[in-house]
Amino acid sequence: MHFFDHMDYSSIVIFYCVIGLVFTWGLYVSLRKFFPNFVVQDVDSDFIAGLHAALFTITFLTLGYSLANVGETADKYQQEVVAEANEIKSMDVLLALYNTDEATNLRQVLHQYAKSIVKDEWPLLTNSQGSNTTQVIQRKIRTDLQHLNPTTGKELIIYAEILKTSSKIVQARSSRIQNSGARLAPQYMATSNIGYLGVLIISALMLTQFTWFRFFALIVQVVAVSFIFAATIVLDNPFKGSDKITPEPIAIVADSPIQLSD
Repeated sequence: MHFFDHMDYSSIVIFYCVIGLVFTWGLYVSLRKFFPNFVVQDVDSDFIAGLHAALFTITFLTLGYSLANVGETADKYQQEVVAEANEIKSMDVLLALYNTDEATNLRQVLHQYAKSIVKDEWPLLTNSQGSNTTQVIQRKIRTDLQHLNPTTGKELIIYAEILKTSSKIVQARSSRIQNSGARLAPQYMATSNIGYLGVLIISALMLTQFTWFRFFALIVQVVAVSFIFAATIVLDNPFKGSDKITPEPIAIVADSPIQLSD
């Protein structure tokens, strides 16, 4: 699967189309050259057609389940990024309500943390790694929280909410880094590829009774399967490639101006 990590959707479609068509046509030509008398007999035509339909259906069902699985996972991860951005924004609002010099300085550090996620850490997620720079800023936030020293009832209430939100932010970052390495179980793609290979072999056998209608029908079949393969592979790399999860929600929070509370 790592072969496809830096390929976009169109490139993967073309790859599977070319591999499928070259393999099918190459096997057909090889049969005609080395086994010129090998032709699927009429008595076996129904059996071959039924086997082809069954294998094709199994491959499509496996790919369909895999596509639904990775699509749901990608949406879930994107929503978690939105939730992380909301937690950072909530903490910024709470610090503004706290309204002390220490809280104002901490808000600036919080914005630095959000910017570091986008600039320093996000590129590293392609390798399932977090940024040391982001980690250092996160630790500074937790250290600076200890210097707020709430005294009034209002400050105590806000401070308790700040601590809760801080824990959620730490947990959100940890989950995001862990999710960046999550992939679809390899058994699904292995099963799909084996099924695809079987379909191509049977397609080549069906071409021994050559008709142009059958030839173009098999081309359409290869193209259709290639699109599903490409969609599944792209969505199974949610932090990589051209269709990756975006850090835009966090970037919006990072770039928002720091307004002082009255």
